[in-house]
Parts: sequence; structure tokens; C-alpha cells
Amino acid sequence: MMSGSYRQCPECGKRALSIATRCPGCGRDLPPRPEARRGPGPRFGRYLPWLAVVLTAGAVLVTGVLGRVGRPGRGPVEEESSVASATRVDTTTAAASPAASAAAGELLVARTWTHVRNRRSVAGDVEAVLLPGDTVLADSLGRGWYRVALEGEVLGYAHRSTLVAPR
Repeated sequence: MMSGSYRQCPECGKRALSIATRCPGCGRDLPPRPEARRGPGPRFGRYLPWLAVVLTAGAVLVTGVLGRVGRPGRGPVEEESSVASATRVDTTTAAASPAASAAAGELLVARTWTHVRNRRSVAGDVEAVLLPGDTVLADSLGRGWYRVALEGEVLGYAHRSTLVAPR
């Protein structure tokens, strides 16, 4: 029996590659091979496990981002236990009036997905995530970190390399 990459000449019996159109021994034209017929379309079944992983990861990412940005309902920082207050941002709510806020800081735009942390360090806990294009009020630049506020509420600290002036 011959393997799938060879076929046999019906006249002389010599072996020829499966892609050959003529027999190498006698020169006779070899009959065309019937093409294997597939189903109605491409087979996507083998990609389903990977597709499920990608969609799940995307859903987790979107849920995490939406859960962290804005956080409606949070008011000024209140007295809490020492453990809970240690993880909170070490600032209070931004100035009440927009005019006072604008004088105290500058408007900056997030260049990329930006982590807003509870202290001026990459070791600080992530308090929120800014999406590219989000505009925040930034003030008190220190050690390369801005204190940022969104909609009158101080979120935490973002590194200056992730924020740019609006165009």
C-alpha cells in the first residue's frame, strides 16, 4: 500500500508524487485526483476554546474598569478604623466650587489606561483606572505624581508620564 503523498501509474505501475501530472516512467498523463469535499464553510470549532478565554478575559477587564471609574455615591472621607483608613487616599474631597478647583490645578488628559493609586508610588493600591481620553483636574505635582480629581472628587495619584495637556 502506498502512502498519501504518492500515487501509482495505472499503465506501468511506477510510483509518482501525488502532485505529479505525468508518470515519471512512461510519460502517460495521470488522472486528476478527486478533491476532498469539505463542509459548507470553514471549521471554527477548533477556535472555540480560545474564543471563550478571550471573551471571558475581556468581560473581566471591562467589569473591573467600570467598577473602578467614577464610583458614584462616595462622599467625603469619613472617620473609619485605622486599618480601613490606611488603605484610603490620604487627601480629602477636592474644592467645592469649580472656579476654585480650576485655580488650584490644571486639566490634564489620560494618554493611556492609567492607574490612579492611593499614594505617590507604584506600590500604592489602585483606587481607579482612567481610560484614554479621560480629563481630570491635577494639582500638587510631587515626585513625578499628580493628585487627580474627577468630577470634584479626589481619586488619588497618577504618574505624570500618563497625563498630557488637552489639545
